[in-house]
Amino acid sequence: MLASVGVPLLCLGLLELGLRLAGAGFPTAFLLKSSHGGEKTFVQNNQFGWRFFGPRAARLPSAISIPRQKPPGTIRIFVFGESAAYGDPEPRFGLPRMLEAMLTLRYPGRKFEVVNAAMTGINSHVIRLLARDCEQARADVWVVYMGNNEVVGPFGAGTVFGNRTLPRPLIRANLAFKATRTGQALDSLWQASRKDPARSSEWEGMRAFVDHKIAGSDPRLDAVYENFRRNLKDILDAGRDSGAKIVLSTVAVNLKDCAPFASLHRAGLSESRLEEWQRFFDAGVRAYADGDIQQANLHFARAAEIDDSFAELRFRRGQCLLALKDPEAARREFIAARDLDALRFRCDTRLNEIIRQQAAGGIALADADRVFAEASPDGIPGAELFLEHVHLTFEGNYLLARAIAGEVERALGFSGDGDWPELAECAQRLGFTARERQLILSEIRGRISDIPFSFQADHDQQMRRLGEALRQLPLPDSPGALGEARSVIEAALARWPGDAVLWEQLAEIRQSQGDLDGALSAVGRSLERLPSNGEAWLLRGILLGQKERYEEAIAAFRQVCALDPQAVWARHNLALCLEKLGRSGDAVVELRRALALKPEYGTGWLGLGQLYEKMGRTNDAGQCFAMALNNPVNRADDLALLARFCFSRQWFDSAVTNFNRAIELSPADAGLRLEAGRALVAAGRHEEALQQYQAAVELAPDAVQPHMQLGVQLGRLHQPARAEREFREVLRLDPDLIAGRVNLGIALYQQSKFDEALAQFEEVLKRNPNDPNALRYVSQLRARVAAPDIPEGTRPAPGP
Repeated sequence: MLASVGVPLLCLGLLELGLRLAGAGFPTAFLLKSSHGGEKTFVQNNQFGWRFFGPRAARLPSAISIPRQKPPGTIRIFVFGESAAYGDPEPRFGLPRMLEAMLTLRYPGRKFEVVNAAMTGINSHVIRLLARDCEQARADVWVVYMGNNEVVGPFGAGTVFGNRTLPRPLIRANLAFKATRTGQALDSLWQASRKDPARSSEWEGMRAFVDHKIAGSDPRLDAVYENFRRNLKDILDAGRDSGAKIVLSTVAVNLKDCAPFASLHRAGLSESRLEEWQRFFDAGVRAYADGDIQQANLHFARAAEIDDSFAELRFRRGQCLLALKDPEAARREFIAARDLDALRFRCDTRLNEIIRQQAAGGIALADADRVFAEASPDGIPGAELFLEHVHLTFEGNYLLARAIAGEVERALGFSGDGDWPELAECAQRLGFTARERQLILSEIRGRISDIPFSFQADHDQQMRRLGEALRQLPLPDSPGALGEARSVIEAALARWPGDAVLWEQLAEIRQSQGDLDGALSAVGRSLERLPSNGEAWLLRGILLGQKERYEEAIAAFRQVCALDPQAVWARHNLALCLEKLGRSGDAVVELRRALALKPEYGTGWLGLGQLYEKMGRTNDAGQCFAMALNNPVNRADDLALLARFCFSRQWFDSAVTNFNRAIELSPADAGLRLEAGRALVAAGRHEEALQQYQAAVELAPDAVQPHMQLGVQLGRLHQPARAEREFREVLRLDPDLIAGRVNLGIALYQQSKFDEALAQFEEVLKRNPNDPNALRYVSQLRARVAAPDIPEGTRPAPGP
């Protein structure tokens, strides 16, 4: 009997040992032991998410580098949670950084070290293991802000990642087995045989879940809530075992300005009743659109009598009641709409109840759900505090951090003097300016242009609201925006020179200003303090490449790949540097490695095709170009690169398609609008080109080229009066631009304003006596003065 058990176990043990010695598999701990500058440290494990999502879909944790032995006098705080706690879309200004800023400003004589131990996409099943691993760091305080991903995250009822709602013992056994190299090897074989799309494709965000709707009455949710309760208890137990004080928070979500992502009718509704419901619902929608709110509310109430489980109906009733000055009733409807949402990306009422129940056992509670309601107009949180459904504005992160910081203070037994720092003080501490706000809003606008956001009933309003906010902000790379950002960041660094994140921000600003040496110096200062930051290494490599220091750049890119084996963009840049050094064969190898990791990486196929073309391998190049066109990367920069390549090949329609995709993701980029306009002109689509040039002028009213291109296009479309206005604006912005003056003269000529046209052309000739267009028009205009009856047909052809 013992032999029958012992021999298989021995074989498994030997297999596990052999796989580890061979370097197979990946580490599963969240914190890895490392060292830097002679000091033993903990760093983040960038492969931590592989066990739950697979290598390609897993997101990276925030960069971490902390002493294994906490320095005396340091107060170490860990923040656990999902993307909202992580600080998505820009963790530099998220909860962990905001909490550290707030505590540092309130207690300037103390050292606070706030560690971002949150990650995008995870839920309590993952956080339970992550938190257990962080016990060894001996934090003083654990902060837990989680609950948005319980249904859609790993093992949730609406997940796309593997098995759904397994019994809890099986979930835990599954994860424990995958922590072994043997389990990882078997899982890889199993996934390869199944071709599981969720684990074999890259992270797709929320669009991946649209076919996984869950009704509010679905019995599988009971298992979700029970798993959450047990996992949360285990997390709190782990915190107690580590000796940390614990601050638990409820989760706030956008109720007022976030319609449900999907809705389902109650089961058993007959076809006739459904038709009756639809008539009332449609009538309510029409009445609301016509401004008859009272009538709309009556129609929605009649529909609710038939079926009140349709989430969008409850949301629309909430809008009506709010407009009718009944905020309490409106709040109830908005909460119901959230709880009935069939794509459950928001923490719901029952999950927050579980959080409050767990806190009743002596755990400090920061009730963010209540705090956000109290801070919101009519007690209903909306766009004032949220970017979309759960991710927070800078103001929202400030409010959340303030609620948590008060509980942290009490847990530590501290008593600060005076008021907590104001929002503006935290912005200065973190280097947050209008530039960063513009970048964040641009990212969000691109994100919500995609499904499932585009399914929401209030999607048009969301897009308009973001568009209006973006129009009020400067372009991120305008001199004014860059100058303000640099000033604020440098002022913050003067007070907090040990802040690696601020040094990285400064490096990016200096790069955008063309100060490559200053940028290299700043990113070096950042890496001295945070050597596990792959993004900083990538920036260093790019800067070195721009300085033509290719060997050093290659070393930086190899460091990125060591930190993140899935970093295809780093491999691409590595290949570009190898090509610059004449090592085309090695460059092909690196690009092939990148494409093996991510076969749909269209930008990589484009780069490989261009490389093959230079090597004379035209057939291979053609195949790569076809792959690039069939696999466009859903990033504005990559799409623009592909569009420019198409334009260079005179594939104008393909260029337009990719420029338009880039604009969808980065609608506030005036430069993309100009390039799209040129492609549209080349494709003969002049009216569409006009629209793009007009958009560029709206986005960059103080830039010369948008006005210039709009004026030229108006001239092409025989609208000289409007063209004149644009060219006059060009000359107001740049009086020395000869092309602007020439085109103004042409627009005046086309309106028969001959004296004004002559004056402009003569001014051109004073500045450039050989300008061919000016010479031609001056000759014609002087001839007209000498012979005023000259026929119109002999006038010169329009210039450029």
